[in-house]
Amino acid sequence: MVNAVDPDTSTTPSFNITAGRRIEIGKLAEVLGRLSDSAPQVVEIHGETGIGKTRLLDELARMAADHGMELVSGRAGEYERDVPFGMVTQALDRLAGREVDDETRLVLDALSPDLAAGLAGGAERYRLYRAVHRMATRFAKPPGLVVLLDDLHWADTASLELVEHLLQDMPRVPLLVAVAYRGHHVPPGLPGALARTRADVTRLAPGPFDADDVAELLPDATARRRRLLLAASGGNPLYLDALARVDDRTVAALADPDHADPDEMPRRLQALLMTELRSLDASRRLVAQAAAIAGDPADLDLVTSIADAPEDEVFKALDDLVALGVVHTAGSRFRFRHPLVRAAAYQSAGPAWRIGGHRRAEEYLRARGGPLPLRAHHLSRAARHGDDDVITTLAEAATAALDNAPAHAVEWARTALRLLPERAERRVEVLLLLARALGLTGRLEESREILHEVLEMSGPPRGVAVRFCAVVDRLLGRLDEARALLEAESGADQDERGRMLVELAATDLLRGDLVGCAANARRAVDAGPEDRGRLAAGTTLLGLAALHGAEVAAAREHLVDAVRLVDGLSDSELRDHLHVLPPLAWLELHLERYADSARHLGRGLAIARANGQTHVLPYLLIVDSAVQARTGRLTQARRRAEDARETSALIGSPETTAMANAIELRSALWQRGPEAALPLGSTRAKSRWWAEESDLFVTSVHLFADRPAQAVEHIAPHVGDDPKDVVGLHAVRWVGSLAIAKAHLGSLDEALDLSEHALLLAAAMDLPFQHGIAHLTRSRVLAECGQLPLSVDEASVAVRWFTEARAPLYRAMAHDFAAVALSAAGDLQRARVEFGKAKNGYAACEAGWLLTRVRNSESRLGARAPRPRRPDAVGTVDALSVREREIARLVADGLTNREIAARLFLSAKTVEAHLARMFTKLGVKSRVGVAQRLSGAESG
Repeated sequence: MVNAVDPDTSTTPSFNITAGRRIEIGKLAEVLGRLSDSAPQVVEIHGETGIGKTRLLDELARMAADHGMELVSGRAGEYERDVPFGMVTQALDRLAGREVDDETRLVLDALSPDLAAGLAGGAERYRLYRAVHRMATRFAKPPGLVVLLDDLHWADTASLELVEHLLQDMPRVPLLVAVAYRGHHVPPGLPGALARTRADVTRLAPGPFDADDVAELLPDATARRRRLLLAASGGNPLYLDALARVDDRTVAALADPDHADPDEMPRRLQALLMTELRSLDASRRLVAQAAAIAGDPADLDLVTSIADAPEDEVFKALDDLVALGVVHTAGSRFRFRHPLVRAAAYQSAGPAWRIGGHRRAEEYLRARGGPLPLRAHHLSRAARHGDDDVITTLAEAATAALDNAPAHAVEWARTALRLLPERAERRVEVLLLLARALGLTGRLEESREILHEVLEMSGPPRGVAVRFCAVVDRLLGRLDEARALLEAESGADQDERGRMLVELAATDLLRGDLVGCAANARRAVDAGPEDRGRLAAGTTLLGLAALHGAEVAAAREHLVDAVRLVDGLSDSELRDHLHVLPPLAWLELHLERYADSARHLGRGLAIARANGQTHVLPYLLIVDSAVQARTGRLTQARRRAEDARETSALIGSPETTAMANAIELRSALWQRGPEAALPLGSTRAKSRWWAEESDLFVTSVHLFADRPAQAVEHIAPHVGDDPKDVVGLHAVRWVGSLAIAKAHLGSLDEALDLSEHALLLAAAMDLPFQHGIAHLTRSRVLAECGQLPLSVDEASVAVRWFTEARAPLYRAMAHDFAAVALSAAGDLQRARVEFGKAKNGYAACEAGWLLTRVRNSESRLGARAPRPRRPDAVGTVDALSVREREIARLVADGLTNREIAARLFLSAKTVEAHLARMFTKLGVKSRVGVAQRLSGAESG
């Protein structure tokens, strides 16, 4: 009598059931296992609408069918609650067409519509219950009978009573009864029945999806979109599914906890949510709409004021809404079960009533001295044209929100501007406010257009407009325009001029003018009155100018002062100077103070995200990506770069998009290879600084792809006629890359000379990482010249420097090139050792392409010199091949076959085949035996 669950497709997400539900599915599998032992089982599944209760029943049905078990199912309906035994009849309906015994036929006839009504209220129902009990006992034959009952909260009273009777007296047969219901609609007799049942009871309360679940469900979505979808849906699978095809702007609006705009609700989602509200009577719906306007959570007195209804009616309606699960209490206030339910309640009200509700809310808050942002929220939806008090309130609220909630500042400033008369004196003030808010939220072109409108007017805010316009121009890659605008503004007061000098210094640095950067940074530091944020920015820029000029000692001195100033700022003070943190962290990165760099970036990201300063995020993420790459965390580096590119697109900044591409080049090369990395270098930043960063790694791409001629063409513009004249932070890299390219092209004497010069440049800077790069360059050139022992020696020196520099990927690279040289020299035993160290390093850094590359080199080495098996090696680790040893170590580390396959770029079946051979060679029968043999060999 198979009758699989028939889910309501309009409310069932299309996602893979296993995502986020592995624990629950595992428990269901355990239940079915116990059922096979003829132990009766009960599964209780409860949770909010859309959380996945029906999907779990579906999965239980599928697993039961795979076990050959009998299935029956019933599902209660909201509009069939007055039909006696409706759910039970549906569950047993499939029996009607089968050959059944007389008692079963009597039960089916008794449950027919004509007879069921009489049974539901009389004593005869108990005889029916006993008959159903006996029928279940007969049908529950091994491997088992599974009864699935969905939406039990809608079930008719007679069905509930029958189910409760069966649960209380479960026969000792392989019978499983699974029930699902909404968590806030517990069927009245169910808890008591479950407390008294002799069956094992498994309770499942599936919770919302988390970030990892959403990433698994939507692997092709950007990280930002996944975050927005998670915030907007609250992790509810049904709502997540409904939002999955909605554009980012709408999802972002719905993710805003203060947002309830009816224009933003997708139709499908609206239809799903309205099913929860349509059953409310007029009084409850009115109060739900008032609560939606009041905010989340909603104050009781404010809801009463907005509803404009008698207090006792509002209280009664709120109690009912709590009982129905539409809202729940949050201290003395009320909160909707889900933000989207609130949005649906808001949308269900008419627009005119909403405007009136917002006005009543604002009047209530104003009379009681309510918070300015909340008043502005209501005023922006109910304001009248030309109302000076309203305009003042909105402008004040926008100003207050500028640093911590710029998106709200945009809304309120735009509303104030719309309410202002065309020739009002305050127009320039509100325009500047709107332009700044737009810039802080990343709408750069719109911000710039308004700023230029402000610059055409006269007035005291001109200095602020000039400075902010220069920041916007930098984000748009218009460096020359930014510099000209700042240079022309000589009439600003001393304090404003000091801040403009910081902007000038930053612009000069990006343009590659180190002298101009240092001069303007020094003037900014010397300008008064004292402003610690300006001093920190100026000092940091002095340090960067020194670093890029290869004046490392001076850079270190400036860094000490800059760190002292920045760390002395509170978060609220630093919020106004967040632009100092990316260059500070960049300076710390290259002076190899990684912990400080990460600390400052983490602080900056937290402040920027908490305060909505989207325009600073790309810079912070880009530098963070560089720090992660240097310290060997390539996957994190790639993700930070992707986040930076995504945020750059969000704010419309082509410059930071190109910068993000430039920084991702390195992790893309090492993880995915030259062909995957090269497209990232196709769009160059307009700033000379970041164009050089990109070109450095495009050169590396060409060298790793064995295209030395293209590498030379790419290097030439950066080294000029005489490479030995190159100076600066990247001089070692440029000269070293040219030396390697020349060696590959056969110009060995020139390559040797250049590699020697790279060593001199590194010695002058005296930074461990620079030393490592120079010695690794020398090793590669010597190998091309056939001087293999010297090449190995230089690679060993590079290993020591990269170890001191805490640059694990580069250390692995030095082992890699040492192994290649040793292999070429015929020292195969030492080559294997070096290859092993390179592989371990690359694996730890998740450098997939480099790992595959070194394995291929090792395979060629193995082909040249196969190691004979010793007869006495059988049963020991010595019997294993190189690959088998590698797999054995991962088995010992606790990795599954699938995880090992992903780590080694193999198929799961290949890993299984290796394991089978390993069991034979080692004389063991399990993975535990492999781990024990390996542990014994290594400890011995």
